[in-house]
Amino acid sequence: MSCLATPLRLLPVTRSELHLASTLPSGQSFRWHRLSPPHATLPDGPLSGTDAPKPVAEGAEEWAFGWADRTVVLRQDDNGIHYRALYPSKPPHEAYLADLETDTTRSLLRTYFQLDTPLEPLYADWSTRDPKFDRKIQREKERLGGIRVLRQNEWETLVSFICSANNNIARITLMVNRLCAALGDPLPHPSHFSPASVHTSAASIPADPPPPPAASQDALSLFSFPPPKALAQGTQTEALLRQLGFGYRANFIPWSAAHLLETAAALDITPEAYLSSLTRKQFSRNAAADDDDDESRSIRAAREKLLEFKGVGRKVADCILLFGLGWSETVPVDTHVFQIAVRDYSFPAAKNANLSPALHDKVSEFLADKWGPYAGWAQQILFFADLKSGSTTLPTKAERTGDGTRRMTVKVEAEEELTGSEAEEEAIEKVKKLTFEEEVAALIANPGTKRRRSSATPAAKVQVERVKAPARGLDDEDERGHARLRIKEVTVDDDQGSPATAQTRTRPPLKQRRTNSAASVRKSRSRSGTIKEEE
Repeated sequence: MSCLATPLRLLPVTRSELHLASTLPSGQSFRWHRLSPPHATLPDGPLSGTDAPKPVAEGAEEWAFGWADRTVVLRQDDNGIHYRALYPSKPPHEAYLADLETDTTRSLLRTYFQLDTPLEPLYADWSTRDPKFDRKIQREKERLGGIRVLRQNEWETLVSFICSANNNIARITLMVNRLCAALGDPLPHPSHFSPASVHTSAASIPADPPPPPAASQDALSLFSFPPPKALAQGTQTEALLRQLGFGYRANFIPWSAAHLLETAAALDITPEAYLSSLTRKQFSRNAAADDDDDESRSIRAAREKLLEFKGVGRKVADCILLFGLGWSETVPVDTHVFQIAVRDYSFPAAKNANLSPALHDKVSEFLADKWGPYAGWAQQILFFADLKSGSTTLPTKAERTGDGTRRMTVKVEAEEELTGSEAEEEAIEKVKKLTFEEEVAALIANPGTKRRRSSATPAAKVQVERVKAPARGLDDEDERGHARLRIKEVTVDDDQGSPATAQTRTRPPLKQRRTNSAASVRKSRSRSGTIKEEE
């Protein structure tokens, strides 16, 4: 797809105010694409001369997102965020020309990232209010700094979080992008960019735009998010969504789209205007700024409007309030956030308590009181802090064998005091799950693959080598007579062709099996005073 591109522009913002690599994959939005090395955000012009821009650092990456009429591509460095907008080359070109003249993409980004709200003072306030928050930030300052809550399109947020119920980030990402590919409008992919795509005025736009670069991935496209009308086709949309893997949620989305259209029509306003009326700014316009009761009633009233949509429960409604409607004090509570409240803040409840609506309200109010007016933002930072970092995933190499099975090799750097068979079992258990980005890629490559909940451990081969024990009077054995082994490599054969990860073990952990073996026969005194043996 050929495209029209704006010049590369700079949004001067520090990583402490906005860190793209932490904010975008934090479970708020599900359509940002991470690309490396950068292509569409390379500097304009030659990299020579006194006024030449600095070359892109090695290992840099760019992020791309399909808005309604354009693809926006971002790259962050120490100077700020470099951005460029890519538009379809087909006329009309009004939006592109307006962007060239007034930089409409800049205002779009400032609104989306809520840059009018300074972030560093909020971090300082949360750290003062909550010493545990401060300690966690100090331990992972680079990863946890600069995380913002996004101000997303209301309709996209509603649909995305309907998809989030009983789901994980990888699967939500897959579902939302499949939905856009099926019903959205195609937009340029960053690989379609070339320097010839950049123009400065209407006069410089050729009648026949040049083709995309020969090396571009022409089969790739980004897509806009489909509007309510495109999703309100009843059984037709439901059947399509079931084919795309939405399961029981396939009915929720067309029903909610139809409900939105009917509600807006009854009020003689557009669907977009109706959802905008639920934003914090508009919904609480008439509430007294210093009246907490009025503010609380406004949140409850806005939530009740969202609960009218099918597939929207209390937690999903609060996510929509926070990520799409600007209610920054709202703390969505799921089992994960509930565990944070109990584990880290001694919230008075059992860890396995049923998260009823009443308990949900108490936890949300408890955390909102602790973190203040932007409690929802603080919650998002701690939620992301508990997400598995991609760096914890062991490096893997997957390949197909001659018989069609999938073989995965995992490098393990660990030393175990185990016998050979025990080392093999423990090494398999050390294989980590894929990150959500890797899982999405695997699911896209094999759309029909279903994630297995549990199964027998796949066949594995473990290469080990004998190493010298520490200097404590032992040579190649420890005090239990077990050889000291260093696990060098684990090879797992998975004949199902599923994403390369070891499956959940169904038998007890190794330590428990040892305990059971050592106490295979226990004696206990019965009520009658006799001795009974238990195997």
